[in-house]
Amino acid sequence: MGTRVDALIKWILGAKISHADFVEKSVSSNQIALRIGSAFGVLFELCNICRVLFFSNMGYAMVNRLIYLRFYLIYLVCCAAFLIIDFFCSLSVMVRHRFYMISVGMILFWHLLFNMYNVYLSGAMAYFTIVTAVFFFSGFLMFKPLYTIISLGVCYLTYIWFINPIFSVGEIVNFSVTICLCILMYLIRYKHLRIEISQANQMREVQQELTDAQRDFRLTIEQYEMIREQESSITFEWDIQEDWIRFSKEWKHYFDHPESIPQFYDFIKNLEQLSSSHKEILLTCMRNIKKGVPYQKYEFMLPVKNGGNRWFEIRVITQTNKQSEPVLGIGILSDITDRKDRISQLEKEIQMDLFTGLLNKASIERYGKRKLSELREGEKLAALIVDMDDFKDINDQYGHPIGDYVLKEAADILRHHAPVGARIGRIGGDEFMVLLIGCNISCMETYAEEVISKIPRIHWNGIEVSPSCSMGLAVASTPNVSYDELYRKADEALYHAKQLGKNRLYSLFSEQTENN
Repeated sequence: MGTRVDALIKWILGAKISHADFVEKSVSSNQIALRIGSAFGVLFELCNICRVLFFSNMGYAMVNRLIYLRFYLIYLVCCAAFLIIDFFCSLSVMVRHRFYMISVGMILFWHLLFNMYNVYLSGAMAYFTIVTAVFFFSGFLMFKPLYTIISLGVCYLTYIWFINPIFSVGEIVNFSVTICLCILMYLIRYKHLRIEISQANQMREVQQELTDAQRDFRLTIEQYEMIREQESSITFEWDIQEDWIRFSKEWKHYFDHPESIPQFYDFIKNLEQLSSSHKEILLTCMRNIKKGVPYQKYEFMLPVKNGGNRWFEIRVITQTNKQSEPVLGIGILSDITDRKDRISQLEKEIQMDLFTGLLNKASIERYGKRKLSELREGEKLAALIVDMDDFKDINDQYGHPIGDYVLKEAADILRHHAPVGARIGRIGGDEFMVLLIGCNISCMETYAEEVISKIPRIHWNGIEVSPSCSMGLAVASTPNVSYDELYRKADEALYHAKQLGKNRLYSLFSEQTENN
């Protein structure tokens, strides 16, 4: 057991690097993300403040408006202060690193309090704000694991403590899994950052050790092996003057081409199996070597000998002579297909509502906004809101486990009978959204009636639960309509369905509705 734990820790930490190297890389990586995020925060909170002061018609009591206004003002001041300090104060790398840690901690704490207040005010399960902050923290920023895990852990435990008496186990598990996925994504990024720093240091050390007389501008076999042992990667050496490249023996594991290739620039230029975009990446890398660019890193896809394609990462340094003229390109080609697949799978899972397997609220909203902006002439975007009728009564009468079962079965019915091309998301505890784009979306009404007829057939171990649902349908046929306006129309239609006795569809599917 101890051996397995040690192996796991070693896998997470990767190669050893100095604290100073990590801090320098962390600051350079975090600086761009934090500056963009803070600038966006200033603009966004200014809009929120204007909305609360001049345009809000949400019916909040004055005290609630004041609380929201204070939230927005605090966030605005913090973002503006961060930008001023970061741009105009001359800070050392270490001080700037600590300043970033404090700033990010404050941002997380603000989002936590704001989300908790939203839940307290609405009485509905909502964690979009805190999940967005956690995803930004784990997906775009980089700090040491202890700080990261403690920060995320405190946010998670505080939020779970707050919502535990209010919401079902399913909602809590869904939020917990989302946080765990964010932590896992961070650990994968942290591992590969350490490997990148370590390999860049190794390559710089090798470059410094090479001299014209001692190495004749070539890495020795021992040095090649030392670098290759780390990841079983392909090492190579490109002679710029001769335009001749030599690869290590690992090259043959992936490709049928010889390990030594003359006229390599023309070889890449004329390689038909390589896509134009990835070909341009390689040619740009070679041109930069000729210009003397000291270090480069790119990712691209290459066709391999089994007929498929795999993702590779190239890291290359330029070796110069005494006159500082570039003479060699020396580097490592690593297969990163598995890493890309893992990150892609994690990103996909973060977009999902893990309780039902549908898209979550943030993802379905992003999809709707993007499709509205891309509407072409003749196309329409239909929005169907599905709300379970009297779902609280089901939970009260049969218990939350049966209620959770009903929700999952309803999600399966929505997914199984959906028209081709439709996207389905869960936007609330017992509320769903179905979006469909196309020139003819009349099939949505047929789909809605079919779902309404099948929902009451849901049984649990022979128990007649007899659930039902109401639906509201609205359509947009112009990109001038915002997603919020389309949502409001669909919600208005849902309200009419409820008023007419529930268990029915109310449609605002008309040209007048589409244009208003």
